[in-house]
Amino acid sequence: MRKISFLFITACIAIQLQAQQVPSRLEFADMELKLTDDAIRDIQADVDAMTRSATYFQKKLQRVDMYMPIIERIFAEEGLPDDFKYLVIQESALISDAVSSSNAVGFWQFKEISGLENGLRIDRVIDERMNIVSSTRAAATYLKSHNKYFDNWAYALIAYQAGLGGAQNLVDEGNFGKKKLTITKNTYWYLKKYLAHKIAYEQALGTSEVQYFLQEKTDAADLHLKDIASEYNVTVELLEEYNKWIKRGRVPSDKTYTVIIPLEGAENIAKYQQRNTARNTSRNLPGNINIAGQDKFPMVEGDYNPSDTKIPHQVEINGKKGILAVRGYTVAKLAEAGGISEKRFRKYNDISSAQGLNYGNIYYLQRKRNRAKFYYHTVKAGETMWEISQKYALKLHKLYRKNRMESPEQPKEGRVLWLRLNRPDDIPIEYKKTSQPAAKPESQIVSEKSKTEAIAPVKNAEAKVTEKAKAEPIQNKVEVVDTVVVSEKASPNLYAESTEQEAKQEEAAETFFQNKQEDINEVENEEMVEEEIEPRQELMIYEIKKGDTFFSIANRFNMRISDLLEFNQLNIRDTLSIGQKISVNKYSGSIENNPLNKETPSSSTQMATNTPSGAIEHKVQAGETMYSLAKKYGVSLKEIMEWNDKSDYSLSTGDVILIKKK
Repeated sequence: MRKISFLFITACIAIQLQAQQVPSRLEFADMELKLTDDAIRDIQADVDAMTRSATYFQKKLQRVDMYMPIIERIFAEEGLPDDFKYLVIQESALISDAVSSSNAVGFWQFKEISGLENGLRIDRVIDERMNIVSSTRAAATYLKSHNKYFDNWAYALIAYQAGLGGAQNLVDEGNFGKKKLTITKNTYWYLKKYLAHKIAYEQALGTSEVQYFLQEKTDAADLHLKDIASEYNVTVELLEEYNKWIKRGRVPSDKTYTVIIPLEGAENIAKYQQRNTARNTSRNLPGNINIAGQDKFPMVEGDYNPSDTKIPHQVEINGKKGILAVRGYTVAKLAEAGGISEKRFRKYNDISSAQGLNYGNIYYLQRKRNRAKFYYHTVKAGETMWEISQKYALKLHKLYRKNRMESPEQPKEGRVLWLRLNRPDDIPIEYKKTSQPAAKPESQIVSEKSKTEAIAPVKNAEAKVTEKAKAEPIQNKVEVVDTVVVSEKASPNLYAESTEQEAKQEEAAETFFQNKQEDINEVENEEMVEEEIEPRQELMIYEIKKGDTFFSIANRFNMRISDLLEFNQLNIRDTLSIGQKISVNKYSGSIENNPLNKETPSSSTQMATNTPSGAIEHKVQAGETMYSLAKKYGVSLKEIMEWNDKSDYSLSTGDVILIKKK
């Protein structure tokens, strides 16, 4: 019966795949993409190659369907557009120990330095690049870091493969911040290949018969895999297969790790189907209903002190210029402080001539959007349409129109409001249970005509800033430096999919990767006690010179970056100082005779030589970002990057940044 069912599903998918035609327009993240005829032909060729073998596609889809609910949940928690989930198929086909020609590893194909910089542990005990939960969070951080620069998710995706510096040479700066993009024959191949994966898999997700339900176990510190296997009545070999990131059989206790438990049987598969049914209900709609994700809005960025209620700080809110309303300011005065007229200020914020300010709120200094960056909002107790429109930078009349409502009608608690597209008339109004009422500002909106403005604390704004800090604790501290994934010459998909013969080669490749690390993943029969691993290298002392980085030192002395950090009890985010002494591999060749060690004028040396008189040398303080420095000194991010010969936005406390006079 199961075989008949499988064959039936495969046949249905084969019929469905034949109809996968590349459209001339499609949505990606918060963008609208227009495809030229040449681009459509290129992408269609990739889609056809991926779907030519229905049997192989189905086999691959089963693996994708097992992991995808985990990826979708993490992206929602991280505030990353759901569309990026198709990128993992392109990168590794969801094979945990896949290795690229450039030595990128794991689900999301991180090189060692990129993984370390994104908080992954990579050493002889574990490699989190092969952990679906850890690596997916790292991928979200990596993608968001690039989007902070480009404000264009399509360009952020290109930077995922080409690196920030490489992507800057591949994209049009005039499209930074744009929400519409034309895809042509000359568009970078990696983006077109991604669109092919999205089109090929978008309608097929959730339609396969999965072999296992993947249970996530987070309370596994210090447990041996054989103990976990016994607890869940699975074999050690199966547990190893889905947790190749654990190299020595035991889960470390230095932080929380997620162990994947593959469970089979009708009861466990029913859990997957139940979760998948709920997921598909939302997938039938454009985007996902994500109540937890909506709490990350509004997204406030910028250097300002919300407890200072005397200065109307200018910030960025949801990617738009904004300003904090403080005590003693009228609408006209706040608009003047923001550099726009009162008429425009009221129009941008949907404020009538009779309305005043709500102290502690942030108001927009630019037009709000016709479509929000988020798909849906589930109304909390007491929320108004105006508050929701401000929360997502969505024009108020557009919010009414998208939900077939008439002003001044207000929504009932639990109603799911559409924010990006108009709710079709054949889809009924949906209600969901809410967990808590909306946070109400303690200040009140007063009549501008009365000229009496209420004075109240700014707890609401403080809450927003605190929430933002919790949601993105790493993003403001470190940006990713290294180029990841495969080289431009290599296919972004590790396994070619253009012919039936190549499909067979892919299956053989998968078998190879699945068995590749068998020796590493062996579990000892005896109970293991983790001991400190002695370095294999004999060490010597090396003194840091100008221009040295962890990457260059590791290469020079033939070491893994993780070993270099481990031996010196350092973190990848630590700053190296000239004259600092560290331990390195002694037998990497003669230091004196090694051409890598002969100092050449570094870019930083040249920069110092060319420093004009009167330039400012700014010492980076804790919490400062490239964005905040650009605003502080009234210069552009690009200028700071050029002046300091930087290829990324990473800053560490104590770094000296050059600011030139204009």
